[in-house]
Amino acid sequence: MHPATKHSTDPATPGDTPVFYPLDHLAVIDITGSDALNFLQGQGTQDYLKRLPREPLPGAFCTPKGRVVANVWNVLLASEPATVKLVTDRSSAETLGRHLGKYIPFFRGSKLTDQSQALHGLGLHGAQTDSWLTRVLGNSIDGIWHKGGHFAFHLPDGRAQLWLDALAEDYEQLMEQIEHSRVQPPTDWQRLDILAGYPWVSASLTGAFVPQSIGLERLDGISFNKGCYTGQEVISRLHYKGQSKRGLQRLRWHGDAEPESADIYTQTGTAGTWINWVTGGEHCLGLAMIKQSTETPTLFLDSERQIPLELLD
Repeated sequence: MHPATKHSTDPATPGDTPVFYPLDHLAVIDITGSDALNFLQGQGTQDYLKRLPREPLPGAFCTPKGRVVANVWNVLLASEPATVKLVTDRSSAETLGRHLGKYIPFFRGSKLTDQSQALHGLGLHGAQTDSWLTRVLGNSIDGIWHKGGHFAFHLPDGRAQLWLDALAEDYEQLMEQIEHSRVQPPTDWQRLDILAGYPWVSASLTGAFVPQSIGLERLDGISFNKGCYTGQEVISRLHYKGQSKRGLQRLRWHGDAEPESADIYTQTGTAGTWINWVTGGEHCLGLAMIKQSTETPTLFLDSERQIPLELLD
């Protein structure tokens, strides 16, 4: 367990706190046990034995055919016995739990727990993020704060995720403090994720993509030298012998229309598949898989080709 310094959870003024965003669209799966890291090493795209102890890392879990079941942020809270938190899309948590549950019985002493209802997620953004988390949870180690059932971790773009244990004695006090701070809609956090190129694979898209197609190679979420894991042969072959025919792209459009289907349209056909999007505000944003081609086609949100899309990448 990470050491914590003495701290105060007295209410602070909004200027002393970061901006908070509800993370209702995300959930946490807990993997624990003396053999938990070896279990994860044989299942996920990340190198759990060499890299995870140093920092929170993105990754994914795949089918034997190399298709993403769900992508995650991996957060190691303790090493022996190991405690690893897998933050994933809420709609995918049950699917991921079933997928990993097929293999975990072979690793004695390891346990999988869906903490979707037990933990309350909040995004933090702003100059006061680190100081607020340190005041509440104690000093961080390797970009992770941990106190009791609460934990938080840094994202590469400077934001942080905070997960509060709803059964902790100080939960109501912390939530009251947060509610008196500046709280923004969850769609604002999703906009920041899209701008940072962080996708979330929902349950409806399970099995639709290889990890490279959702930008995990660019995010350093795939290890190509750690050895075998589920789906590794297909993923490595794609890396060493060729490139994915599709790539993750950020898109923008004006108005408040939402995608009418999973398809992105060209003048004569389709060009890719939506992963995440948010509407409202001055413009709408989305992440999508776009077919790679020598020419950049004109893209449209709708099948009538009335709403053009702008590529941000």
